[in-house]
Amino acid sequence: MGLLMVASASMMAHQVAGKASRDGIFLSQFGISALPAMVTAAAIAAIVTSIVGSRILVRLGPHRLVPVSFALSGMVQIAEWFLLKYSARIGACVIYLHVVAFGALLLSCFWSLMNESFEPRSAKAAFAKISGAGTLGGLCGGLFAERVAAWFGTSDVILLLAALHLACASLLVGVAKVRGFRSQDSAHEPRPIDAVQRYPFLLVLAGLVIATSAGTALLDFVFKADAAQTIGRGAPLLRFFAFYYTATSLVTFLLQTFLTRFCIQYAGLAVSAGSLPASISVGSLTALLVPGFPVLAAVRGSEIGLRGSLFRSGYELFYTAVAPGDKRAVKSLIDVGADRAGDAVGSAGVSVMLVVSPGRHGPILALACAMSIIALLLAMRLRRGYLNALETSLVERALELDPSMVEDSATRSVLMRSVEMRSSGFVDHPRTRTAVAPPPSASDAFLRRAADLRSNDVSRAVRAAGELGPDDWALAPLLIDLLAWDEAMPAARDALKRMGVKITGVLVDALLDTERDFVIRRRVPRVLVDLPSPRCVDGLFTALQDGRFEVRFYAGRALFFLLKNHPGLSISPERAWEAINRELSLQRSGWSSHRLLDHRGSQETQWFFDDKLLDRADRNLEHLFTLLALLLPEGAVRIAFRALHTDDPQLKGTALEYLESATPPATRQLLLPMLEADADIRSRRAVANGRALESLLATTGRINRNLNLEPLEAEVRQ
Repeated sequence: MGLLMVASASMMAHQVAGKASRDGIFLSQFGISALPAMVTAAAIAAIVTSIVGSRILVRLGPHRLVPVSFALSGMVQIAEWFLLKYSARIGACVIYLHVVAFGALLLSCFWSLMNESFEPRSAKAAFAKISGAGTLGGLCGGLFAERVAAWFGTSDVILLLAALHLACASLLVGVAKVRGFRSQDSAHEPRPIDAVQRYPFLLVLAGLVIATSAGTALLDFVFKADAAQTIGRGAPLLRFFAFYYTATSLVTFLLQTFLTRFCIQYAGLAVSAGSLPASISVGSLTALLVPGFPVLAAVRGSEIGLRGSLFRSGYELFYTAVAPGDKRAVKSLIDVGADRAGDAVGSAGVSVMLVVSPGRHGPILALACAMSIIALLLAMRLRRGYLNALETSLVERALELDPSMVEDSATRSVLMRSVEMRSSGFVDHPRTRTAVAPPPSASDAFLRRAADLRSNDVSRAVRAAGELGPDDWALAPLLIDLLAWDEAMPAARDALKRMGVKITGVLVDALLDTERDFVIRRRVPRVLVDLPSPRCVDGLFTALQDGRFEVRFYAGRALFFLLKNHPGLSISPERAWEAINRELSLQRSGWSSHRLLDHRGSQETQWFFDDKLLDRADRNLEHLFTLLALLLPEGAVRIAFRALHTDDPQLKGTALEYLESATPPATRQLLLPMLEADADIRSRRAVANGRALESLLATTGRINRNLNLEPLEAEVRQ
């Protein structure tokens, strides 16, 4: 996360500084009348770049493409710096094309990387942090561009841009291995048309981008024309744009910090995405009614602020519902191609309005207002499309829904659709993809069992769980939820075990998800213990870092049995000692505070470290010695464990000596003082209990003598 935030800051610093240098250098070399043609040319270049980029993205994936692309951009901009010295007008055009076309593609690819790093729910928090870091970087980028232009010259800002993109490349190399990234098989590359067929809301999203960009282009032309007329050309104009984009970055940062998360959480993604066209429509109407450069600058600034905060966060989150392959095929086309197509539409509108009404900006602002209203109407249709996309994306994933995210009817819909599409046996082909619907009887049986498992009737749930076999693994998430129900838990646990190792992933996810019900998480290890696989071992090992003691306790017991009963599975001794040291560090402040909420019956002796002591053993010691038994001989560790629960000083001393000799120095320094302190506490507690018993017996004796109940006293002493 840290590398991504710093990379986002560098990227947005480049974007803000790049826009300032792009506009300042171009308008210093050409008149405002040349801007529509340049915008159109840049839009065409961007569309071509997006088509090529999307094909490469599908094949390589963002984890490979993004660092290389940033490095290439940095080197190209160094060449542009030399070109600007040789031919200022040609250099200005090349820089404009680079920032608009290639810069937009890099921004899209970066967010593709983010979208494949997070699922929809966690993305909301992660994107807010990454966007916030980017906004702060944009604020710094504008200041850097202004100072470089003032101290060295306009052309030297290009070297700053090159340095920022090279920095992004070096940072993103460290994010090359992200879970879930895969290169696409060239024989099964998804096409944009396939992605749109599976996710129809992408067409609405593309329409929103086109209409919004067209409105922005119309508004931007009026703003830049007034800026060039008011401020002039050359370095003053570039410095103005640097200051202006810095100020708008500050506005974006404030909106991102104080409004974006609240809006996404309570208003939804569609409202967040619709905030930008709403701002453009209201702002264009305001500028039309109240002419003047300050008002126009404020309207344009509000558009920039909302685009970088509310709109960007909401817009990017829509893609988290799209499968990675389809996302790679279509995202660049929408991010860059549709965006620049909107710029071309806006530029065409500017050209027409300049012919119809030369020198008048009112018709251009009116057209911007109309385009933004169209975009707002499209944004209102996104919510339903996003929900449908979520259902579709769950087809190829392990089914694990958070009940708080969807209602029961929606959950059943997703379950039904998932089973239909999983059972259909997709036939992937470079040109076609067809599916055959499952027999209706299978669907009916699935729905009946799902309804029984979700009912509040324990007999129905237990009966349904008993009917499930290895091929019913799609219902595993519902069985996992039943682990929290004491009466249904045994049947659910047995059904999960029958499904085998294919559900290991969903069980491990439930175990490690700290937002899941604690009752479920502490019971999952009792299922995983019968599903031997390296992934299971790794998941249980990761659970040893959990903040809840009972989760760590049962994960340790399950891990112990897996390694004991399956010699083919193994762990790194260094990693195991690190886990023991971490547990010792956690227990230093709360040695006697841990209890187990789940009752372990005497028939479940395998879940006790010592089948003689059972519930009389100290829970902290039991967990700690379970971990020690992963590395040391089980018999010797069990004897030492029993010794620490006795009152024999010699036996305790021998046990402590053995542990001191068998453990490495780092563990020994933590373990021995703790065990000695615990032994001292136990001794003092035993002495105190003995004194209390003697006092009670003495009192009883006096009462017995007074009441002539000496026989009762003798019986009590026995």
